[in-house]
Amino acid sequence: MAEDEPHLRRMLQFILEREGWQVLLASDGEEALEIARRERPDLLLMDIMMPRRDGLDVVRQLRASEEFKATPVILLTALADSRDRVRGLETGADDYVAKPFDPREVVARVKAQLRTRELAAGALSAERVRVALETAGAAAHEMSQPLTVMMGNIDLLLMRIEPGDPLRPLVEKIQQNGARAIALLRKMQTIQSYTTKPYLDQAILDLEQASPIAEEAPGAKDESGERD
Repeated sequence: MAEDEPHLRRMLQFILEREGWQVLLASDGEEALEIARRERPDLLLMDIMMPRRDGLDVVRQLRASEEFKATPVILLTALADSRDRVRGLETGADDYVAKPFDPREVVARVKAQLRTRELAAGALSAERVRVALETAGAAAHEMSQPLTVMMGNIDLLLMRIEPGDPLRPLVEKIQQNGARAIALLRKMQTIQSYTTKPYLDQAILDLEQASPIAEEAPGAKDESGERD
């Protein structure tokens, strides 16, 4: 939170911390820019008219960076002219609060922006999962055919290898792993829900624990309890 007037800065700090938020303080635009780049806050609340660098310039600088494209920015302004407020929104701010302000309004606007950010993050996460699962399904479809051909050739090969041949256990091992690969590919094509597991420094899809789309078993009971 950036505000050059000490008493307003203290008041804003009090009302925001009372809501349970951690507040980082800046007394001018240059300090606000430095803190934002270093700490990467969830939201920026700042005055427009500040020494060294005004709030609009801070917004321009931050919006030029990809990491701050989606960070909510609320401007505090004493400017009465609506054109100045529009200029703030066009610069990249998400909302503004006019001075003198009601503390309840500040809290309400901060909550609204944080809620919007949370919903947007959830939607983005869901979209990434959807794309990942669709990609996995497409990849599984493309790999199934060559694997099926390979398994057919392995079956033919085993028919020609005598039971006592030392190569037979190796070919049987290839057959077992090929069958497992095909089973996993089929599961990738029908994933309905999933879990992840750690792999190096990231999380990956746990195919063993993923749930496929349910298929009705032959002779399953319907809602009336009767079998088909």
